[in-house]
Amino acid sequence: MHITPRWAGFVTLFALMATDLAAQAPPYSNLHVLPSDISRQDLGEAMLLNLQGLGLRRRQNEGCLHCHVGTMEQPVDTWDFASDDKPAKRKARVMMAMVRAINGGFLNSLDDRLTPPIEVTCYTCHAGRTDPRTLTDLLAAAYEAGGIDSAITRFRQLRARYYEADAYDFRVRTLAGMADALARAEVYDDAIALARVNLEFHPEDHQARTNVRRLTLLQTEANDGLDAALAQYDRMRAEHPDEVDVLLLDDLGWWLSRQGQGDEAFVVFRKNLATFPDEYIPNESLGDALYFNADDLTGAIAVFEAWLERHPDHAMARRRLTNLKAEE
Repeated sequence: MHITPRWAGFVTLFALMATDLAAQAPPYSNLHVLPSDISRQDLGEAMLLNLQGLGLRRRQNEGCLHCHVGTMEQPVDTWDFASDDKPAKRKARVMMAMVRAINGGFLNSLDDRLTPPIEVTCYTCHAGRTDPRTLTDLLAAAYEAGGIDSAITRFRQLRARYYEADAYDFRVRTLAGMADALARAEVYDDAIALARVNLEFHPEDHQARTNVRRLTLLQTEANDGLDAALAQYDRMRAEHPDEVDVLLLDDLGWWLSRQGQGDEAFVVFRKNLATFPDEYIPNESLGDALYFNADDLTGAIAVFEAWLERHPDHAMARRRLTNLKAEE
């Protein structure tokens, strides 16, 4: 029986700790994916991989109760291992068949496989958790069920338990992406609340700080108009000149553009270029917005020509201008 290298050093040692199914004498009953004459050691190894993949406890076989019928108050040899009453066991059987099909069929059909060949296990998707959904999906479900407070509470619980594990992506981008989704739904208070939690756990991260500011500007623009948002931007820049860089207005401009607010986006791009005249990003964004969003080829060419007059050796701008002129 092939054992994935990740667990190979532990399987033999802990196989008998994984399950007391061996209290029954082989052949075992009601096995559909595993062979009915499987040995005690191979069955223990298979069950151990399941426990490890789903992050279930081995102590006194407690994790076995995720799928099998019994209680911790009963002797293990009285548990009904053959019963299919628990949905988790029926799902596990389907998942084990799926893993077998992937490893034995799909992956085996690949050419030039690595040696030793890579195989999927329960851990591949579950990564030590019973629910294989992503962090974003779990937080979205919590949000739908109980609002932003429920989502934030769930995030704190999962981070406290799994932060140093492989289970979830706790990087800045996860909460930032969910905050953006809330902003697209115009739920700005909730978006900013989630972004502030992100900043709480990543206080030194520029993206986390910028995201709070950008969402705040979006909320101000939605509630009070673009002039108010740009005035707020000026205050942010005056208070934090070393942190408010060229990307904040650039992100705001493209956000407005994606929301169908093309005129407002052009105002933002032009202000960004005036604020950072020697940065290439606002120049390129204004030129691209003129070309892609306003179908203004002449205006886009003029933007890149003006930049190249001041920066004649800028290769990227030169390529963009050459491509634009080829369409004249």
